[in-house]
Amino acid sequence: MNKTTSLKQLQRNFINDCLSPRLNNENCLLELDVDTSRISAQGLLTIYRNSAIANITQSLTLTYPVIDKLVGRVFFQATCQRYIYLHWPQSGNMDDYGEEFALFLSEFEHTKTLAYLSEIARLEWAFHQSSLANDADSTDWSLLSLVEDISKLKFTLAPSLKLISSTYAIDEIWQNNQDNIAPDTENEFIDIDKSKSTFLLLFRKGLKTVVMSVSEGEYTLIESFNHELIFEQAIMLAIAKQPDLSIDDCLQKFIELEVISGFFIKGKKNPTQIGENYP
Repeated sequence: MNKTTSLKQLQRNFINDCLSPRLNNENCLLELDVDTSRISAQGLLTIYRNSAIANITQSLTLTYPVIDKLVGRVFFQATCQRYIYLHWPQSGNMDDYGEEFALFLSEFEHTKTLAYLSEIARLEWAFHQSSLANDADSTDWSLLSLVEDISKLKFTLAPSLKLISSTYAIDEIWQNNQDNIAPDTENEFIDIDKSKSTFLLLFRKGLKTVVMSVSEGEYTLIESFNHELIFEQAIMLAIAKQPDLSIDDCLQKFIELEVISGFFIKGKKNPTQIGENYP
């Protein structure tokens, strides 16, 4: 055993060996740093690597259950292994892991022709993030009556809100592959319109994460709020996309759903400041 290798270098060698897809006794970096009297360095590393990859794959399975179901368990696990080699976790918190999976699927040679898969993965990552987000602060909506010029108002959104748009019917594909959907032999092979434009809001309502399909105008309005545009600008953009959109109905709907969580003017994000004089 080599007693001069620093701890930092040992850790680097361990990670590099774990990530090596073609590890053998000749290229194993830990060969000189472990006791190989009973088992080879390759054998030792294979035990650790297989265990680590299995645990990371399980994390990806929990985050991307619909992708797992669509492609099949064997193919999904093989795809995860390729992904893991390219994107090793950067922390011990696996809730943060898997963000690049959608992009990976769009470029991976065996899945890039199935463009809707990466779109489903985007939806599942958004669902995962929404489920873990903080709750919104409470807002006293009666203070809205104190605003002198509502057109200059800015609305804040729930921390759990995620916006997803797609040219595929990803909400229908996602919904039809939930574990709580009972198999229906008549609809098992339903032809889902994969070229349908889809606009989705994901947000948490209590303990449940909701995937809601909305119109393009509604989506544009909420997206504008997300970019911190003033109410007047948001209205113009939303109406341009959907001329018959009722702004009043939209506001009431999304405030009741707690998608819109508060309001402010310019730099004043504290609702109690709304009644004060402002430029």
